[in-house]
Amino acid sequence: MFHYNRHHSYPKSRIPIKYRGGKNKVLGKWMVIQNVPIKAHNALHAIFGNRTPEEQIVFLKKLCNKRDNLRLEIYVSYREAFDVLFKSSSSYVGMAEVLKDWDLSKEARERFTDRLVALRRVLNDEIAGGIPLRKFKLN
Repeated sequence: MFHYNRHHSYPKSRIPIKYRGGKNKVLGKWMVIQNVPIKAHNALHAIFGNRTPEEQIVFLKKLCNKRDNLRLEIYVSYREAFDVLFKSSSSYVGMAEVLKDWDLSKEARERFTDRLVALRRVLNDEIAGGIPLRKFKLN
């Protein structure tokens, strides 16, 4: 039996409190992806922390070798998370394709363009969690 929860495609933790409600509100249901499997959601955050979809793609590239495959040492250390989230995919292209399911659809991006612009203006740079690149000397 699968259990589901909601995923904010843009992390609430990176939105300053004064922009979470009232007249300045950028946080809303428009950025929520409903019914995501809890195990996969936890795996996503174990790998990427509270990065935005755009930051996840850049970070994913850093986790791959010159042949655009996931680095073996990273896979060995985070095997369970990668297996749950990406199943059998270990290529950059395949994993990037899976990440699209965790982002807003093209239609939602178009519909909420103004809100996305406002959100990006206020989003802070406080990335937390995810795979520590220093541990693998990938800075």
